[in-house]
Amino acid sequence: MESPFIEVAQADAIEPGKFIRVEVASKPYLIARVDERFYAVEDNCSHEDYPLSYGCLDGARIKCSLHGSRFSLETGQPEDEPADEPIRTYRVECAEGRLWLDLSNPLNER
Repeated sequence: MESPFIEVAQADAIEPGKFIRVEVASKPYLIARVDERFYAVEDNCSHEDYPLSYGCLDGARIKCSLHGSRFSLETGQPEDEPADEPIRTYRVECAEGRLWLDLSNPLNER
């Protein structure tokens, strides 16, 4: 059986409290590091078609720079208006200093 994980980055490329944008099959995703934990989310605000990569991290949340909505990196749930729909989150694992992303099955659905 083939693994659903795709190598996307080196773990040390992301400092704690930062994120990077990666593309897989022409779709953008964010890989964020909060302390020693990694999170993966789609790079698109659910409120408006706008890249979350233009925003910033606020603890374990990503803030959209367009209207200020913040989303939980763990659950994808919006924590501020005007967004009222979650963003998709994905499994990400760190092994041997590399980050692996599983896009086969989002952890949540809109």
